[in-house]
Order: sequence, then structure tokens, then C-alpha cells
Amino acid sequence: MFFVQGHEQVYANSRYSDPDGCLSCHAYKGLDYIDEFGVMRSATIDSSHYASSLHGSVPCKDCHREVVDYPHEVENTEADCSESCHIEEPSKGVKYSHDVIHEEMVKSVHEGGWYKGLTGGNRLEEIETEQDPSCRRCHSNTLYIAETQLEQFKADFDHAETECGNCHQGQAWMGQFGGHILRRLVGRRWNNQENNDMCIACHGDLDKMRDVEQEDPETLEKHSPSDRFVHSADSYAKTLHGRLIVDGSAYGASCIDCHSPEGWKHEIRAFTDPQSASHPDNLPKTCGQSDCHGYAKKPGNEGFTLTDMHDMSLLSLTRMHKPFQAEALFESKWFWSSWPLLLAGLVFAISSAIWWIGFRHVKKIIPIVGGDRFERVMIGRKSKAKRKTAAKGAAVKKAPKPRAEVTEKAVIAETGATQVSGDTKQKEKSEASGESNAKQLKTNINQEDNGV
Repeated sequence: MFFVQGHEQVYANSRYSDPDGCLSCHAYKGLDYIDEFGVMRSATIDSSHYASSLHGSVPCKDCHREVVDYPHEVENTEADCSESCHIEEPSKGVKYSHDVIHEEMVKSVHEGGWYKGLTGGNRLEEIETEQDPSCRRCHSNTLYIAETQLEQFKADFDHAETECGNCHQGQAWMGQFGGHILRRLVGRRWNNQENNDMCIACHGDLDKMRDVEQEDPETLEKHSPSDRFVHSADSYAKTLHGRLIVDGSAYGASCIDCHSPEGWKHEIRAFTDPQSASHPDNLPKTCGQSDCHGYAKKPGNEGFTLTDMHDMSLLSLTRMHKPFQAEALFESKWFWSSWPLLLAGLVFAISSAIWWIGFRHVKKIIPIVGGDRFERVMIGRKSKAKRKTAAKGAAVKKAPKPRAEVTEKAVIAETGATQVSGDTKQKEKSEASGESNAKQLKTNINQEDNGV
């Protein structure tokens, strides 16, 4: 008995997610055709991919409930994302439903997006006619483990097919049930960059954003969007949060982190809505959420929370699609802040012209401001004022020579060797006379000594 039970456990059958037999036909390859709009479509479903996808455990008729006959009518294949599914959510034991997410959507700025009546044939119609995104425009039936996380998953759980696979056999379990559990050990399904990519897919399309019609909450009148709204993705990319996310840092805040930080992340309200997470009164709570700016909740930090994350001055001097409109030019902060720079440039140009005309041949030019200090501190020279004072003192101490002496020297210089020769003879006569006087004095002294 134990052997039989163990044998059945080891070779347990894979989970079967097609009780209605839809894959009996749709699993065939090459079911391609051209629809009434001239678009090439395929009715082939990759059974392996579907079993490993987010909806791998959901039978087809849980979404396509009106399909009972073959061939199918288009209207019978419509899916309603707000309906409950037949699978049971394991943590609460109740049927899983997207209805709670739909309840958030109807409160958001995207409330007009399609959530039911979805078919493969009306996908293009939705893209061309609807400005609000539907469920499928942001979400697709991708694999449990996203391709961007697959390498990390293989590195962290390289033993999954050996240890786990000893008991749990079948591709459906490994891709569906195993992925559902093990993926949570790798991390959340989408990182911040992938979250932003879903938003930028629409908000980064400037032409599409210019065609959006917004409604005034008070008058209910329709109006064109502002440039701030049209370029919201571009202005966000210039902020620190946007740059951190692009660089792969976990410290950057994504669009959802600020615009819908709670619940199922779908209740994105306009910043003018008092219940919006981006409303000025709610910014301390939004910015001060866990792992963010905790000090934002403290009094006195209101200035920080009011930092504009979509500041148009980060982008351009004028409106990018209307660059020559005076109204747009005068509203630009860059335009007005450029005037001091232009004035400084004008002063520099005039100073350069003056130097070229009057001082470019001067060997040494000392700056008026700071030049004297530079020479005194950096070079070790006396200041200009001290050098002038020292020069004046030296001139006062040096006494002027008498005019007669100057004239005598000039005469000597003119007579040359004759004057020099006369001086030499006079000097020799003086020396001879001195020697004669000395001899006479010595003789007198000797005579006196003898007389004594």
C-alpha cells in the first residue's frame, strides 16, 4: 500500500487546465486567417505557453462563457475581466475575481477603459477609438516568470527540476504551480522599470497625448490637455526618481508608487481630486510611505513635498510643438532666467573689446579686483601701494649732488688723461714732502737726546 501511494505521488499527473477540450482544435499550428478588416490573425494557442502563463490554471470557458457551439460566433467569445473565475484563491478559499480591481478602475482617470466585450477582433478598434486603456492594453497573458527575471530565477532555483521534480512531474506543474510559488521568492512580478514602461507606452506618445480630451471637474466641459500633461513622461524622466529607475536602482519611485501607492494599484485619480495620492494635502503621506521620505510627514517639510515632479522648465524654453508663440515663450521660466546670463555675457564682450583696443600690448595686467591680493599672498610680492611708498622713500633719502661737483666731474671727464697725470704728480710731491718732514723730525729728536 505504501509503495503504491509513494509510486503514485512520485509519478503524479500534471495539472490539466483544459477540461472543455478547446485545445483539441486550437493547439494545431497554422490556424491563420485574414479577418474582415484585412488583418492577419491566428487561432493557434501554444498549449505549453498557456499552461505556464498567468491564466494557465483557468479553463477557457471561465472567460469565454458564451462559447457552446462550433464554429464560434465572435460575440460569444467576448471576455469580461470583472467576472469571477472558477479557480479558488488558496489563501482565503474563495473564488478569485478581478472585480475588486474593476472597482478601483471606475474611480480612476482611466474609468472609460474597456473591461468587457474584449475579443481578438476588436483590439485595433479599441486602439484607434479609445483614449483610456483597457485591461489588455496594459496586461497580457505572459509567463508566470517574466523573461527579464528568468536568468535570476534559474540561478537561484537551479535545483527546482531535481529536488521538486522528484515528486512533482509534468510541464504544467513546473511552469504554472511551481512558477506561481517560486516567483514570489525571486521578487515581485514587475520591477519599477517595467511598471513605468506600461505607463510610458501611452504617456510617452506625444501625438496620442495631445488628442486626449480632459474634463473640467466643476463645469464638466471638455478641453485640450496642457503641455504639462502632454510632456509628463519627459519631465519625469529628468527627475532623480526617473534617472534612478533607468539606472536599475531600487531607490527610485515609479509612476504607480506616487499616483496609486495603495490597494490594487489601479485607483489613479487626478491631482485635483482631494482623494488623490498626488493631491497637495496628501503628499506628506504619499512621500512618507515606507522606504521613502519618512521625514515628509513631519511639520515644516511642506516645501519638500510640493516639489514639482513634472516641471516643464526642465525640458525646453518654449512649447515644443509651438516654438514661436509669444505666449508660450513668456510663460517659460528658462526664457526669463536667461536674461541675467545674457547681461553677464554682454559685459564680458564689452570688457574684451576694451582690452583688445587699449591693453592688449601691455606686458603685465593686474586685475582690479583681487589682483593685488593674488600677488601678495600667492607670489609673495609686496602690494602695489607698498611698492610705491618704498620708491618714494628711497628718492627722499638720496641727497642731490652740488652743481659745482657735477661741473668738476664733467671737466675731468672732458680733459681725460692730462688731468689724471697732473693729479698723480701732485700726489707724488705730497708724499715726498711728507717723507722729508719725517726725516727732519727724527733728526731733531736725536739731537735733543745727545744734548741731554
